[in-house]
Amino acid sequence: MADFAGDMAEDMRILGNETLEFTVNTLTREMEIPYQFDWLIGINLGKGLLTGNVKDYITEQIDSIASNIASLAGYTVEIDEEWYKQYQEEELLIYSILSSLKAKRIGDIDLYYYQRMQYLRYIPHAKNEVIANRTMLNVTDTLIKHMEGGFLKLESPYGSSFISILPVGRFSTIFNGFHLGELVQRMSFPVELRFKSEFIDKKKLGGTMGRSNTRYDQIMKEAYSTNTVQQDDILMGAYSLKDLMKKVGNKEEIIEYGCFLIVAGSSLKQLKQRRHAILSYFADMKVEVHEASHDTPYLFQALLYGQDLQKTTRKWNHLVTSRGFSELMLFTNTQSGNKVGWYIGRVDNRLTAWDSIGEAIMGSKNLVLFNTTVANKEDVAGKVTKNPHIIITGATGQGKSYLAQMIFLHTAQQNVRVLYIDPKRELRSHYLKVISNPEYARKFPLRKKQIEEMNFVTLDSSVERNHGVLDPIVILDKDDASSTAKNMLLYLLRNATEIKLDQTTALTDAISDVISRREAGEVVGFNQVIEELVDSETPEVVSVGRYFKSIIKNSILELAFSDGNVTGLSYEERVTVLEVADLSLPKDGADNISDHEVNSIALMFALGAFCKHFGERTTDETVEIFDEAWVLMQSSEGKAVIKSMRRVGRSKYNVLMLVSQSVHDAENDDDTTGFGTIFAFYEKSEREDILKHVGLEVNAKNLEWVDNMISGQCLYYDVYGNLNMISIHNIHPDIDPLLKPMKESVSSHLENKYAS
Repeated sequence: MADFAGDMAEDMRILGNETLEFTVNTLTREMEIPYQFDWLIGINLGKGLLTGNVKDYITEQIDSIASNIASLAGYTVEIDEEWYKQYQEEELLIYSILSSLKAKRIGDIDLYYYQRMQYLRYIPHAKNEVIANRTMLNVTDTLIKHMEGGFLKLESPYGSSFISILPVGRFSTIFNGFHLGELVQRMSFPVELRFKSEFIDKKKLGGTMGRSNTRYDQIMKEAYSTNTVQQDDILMGAYSLKDLMKKVGNKEEIIEYGCFLIVAGSSLKQLKQRRHAILSYFADMKVEVHEASHDTPYLFQALLYGQDLQKTTRKWNHLVTSRGFSELMLFTNTQSGNKVGWYIGRVDNRLTAWDSIGEAIMGSKNLVLFNTTVANKEDVAGKVTKNPHIIITGATGQGKSYLAQMIFLHTAQQNVRVLYIDPKRELRSHYLKVISNPEYARKFPLRKKQIEEMNFVTLDSSVERNHGVLDPIVILDKDDASSTAKNMLLYLLRNATEIKLDQTTALTDAISDVISRREAGEVVGFNQVIEELVDSETPEVVSVGRYFKSIIKNSILELAFSDGNVTGLSYEERVTVLEVADLSLPKDGADNISDHEVNSIALMFALGAFCKHFGERTTDETVEIFDEAWVLMQSSEGKAVIKSMRRVGRSKYNVLMLVSQSVHDAENDDDTTGFGTIFAFYEKSEREDILKHVGLEVNAKNLEWVDNMISGQCLYYDVYGNLNMISIHNIHPDIDPLLKPMKESVSSHLENKYAS
């Protein structure tokens, strides 16, 4: 979060830093140490070093023996400066094999940090402090004490913690679908999962398998001769052994591995509670997890990075095929969102429905961070899309506007320009009502200041000061002003009468003349175009001018016509909330269109041009949020506005966020730009469409998963290609009243009070 503070806008730096600090403090109070899961793969290159011939192999062994003798004698053997070159070929081969997992090489700094982390488990620290001095001796700068009960206490300069290492002693004989790598991430506290594994020589298995087969055979014969019931574990063991013998005969690769769960706590009491939770959790799944109290010090040493599978851990080792090993679902994660950003909720790891959103939030410690502008950045590691646009969909009351406004209020603190388009005209009145409360103003003066400094604009033609705020000749540059003004007038005229070529020419000439006059410094606007038409010497052109004058007066079109002496919508304000009043667009394909709908469509040309120009006129990062976008998407003209804005995209550092009711609003046959980030709230009538929308197969299991979503939860597809169900969560008391426009009614209070 400290690094993210540098992304705050200058006028919001104090509030932004306070918001980030409050986030850290609140989450730390609840979780002690917020965390995320990473998978690390360590491979001993020396063990598989490919030597050219027998002579090279013998020379290598002699050098190794000589080095050991010299070390015992107290001498230090000088290391060749190019020692690493003999490993490069093997490392490159392994890296290419792991590329299918999207594995990345670890740099020197991170390698040191991960090594040091083994001695700082569950000890609060700052990474920059740990890596400040990367001397090798500092890696182990922790005092390790063996406590009664088999626990280890780690004492470091940063603090202390207690750890316990729990080996998995026995899996179910058939563990198809036993996704251990995913299961440990569902715990409500951090659990470290360690594997030590190696491919083994199948020739060495022959004797072991033979002896085991003889033992099973004798046990089963004895049970048969005494007419006793054969135990299921004996039958399954014999079956699995014969299956293993068959696979070895077919030359399938066999892996020997040990699996260990490492749990830590800030106190012995907390550690014991967590250890008990793990033992109970896996006992319910018929998986034996051993406490191994007396072996903990040895296991700690044996499980350090770089250590091979050792005798210390042999008693908990298992044999499995490569395919069986993959059933453990290694290298999967339930991470969602950005590495750095605003806290917006938590991943829901439960497959069944929660009773309330509060329970869902407390049932997960997997945090979701979100930064609106990350998709627009280059060289972001792991990002699978360059599409910056965002869509939030869902039924009314499911939480889509709640999330959109939370993202808006957070993003408005960053160094970006934000335009929020509010067709419902709710934000301004609600925000101002909240901050006018004396108690709120006293407790949250900085948030009150943020709201007061927003540029609220209501496109209401009944208010005279709004006339001309969308005048294209005032708010757009020369080329855009000309095309937009022409499109507006031709559309209005085309819906009234058949247009003649002379009339089109007159319109074009009048627009060009007025724009030239304005560029020369004269105060003129769209009204002057109409005046030139009225003053024409051609009767047919005069009649057109008089027609325009008659339909503009006392209509919504007055928003787009001025004498040039208005300020117009400003591009310089950093945060603008644009409310649209009385905008009525006809549905796509409607046969009968009213005069008001015709005027609304014409106005959309100006509004769309402003929004497009807002996103592309400068190199500043811009974010445009369209709430209730379905109002626009139901008409072809509205779709055209959205389409043009989607195409601004990355080249102009622009992000478009659509908030709408249907996932179908993301579809456009003529537009392939799509959306790189998806938040899909529940909509009963679109269950199958939601799954298709996020790239999931439509089947009974996935439909049941979607049906378990409750209000406040959504499916989240992020820029890294992760897809999870998340629970939206706001922890800021100064933001919370701004996100709740409707008070709890007496009826809803009683309903909750007497709910069973």
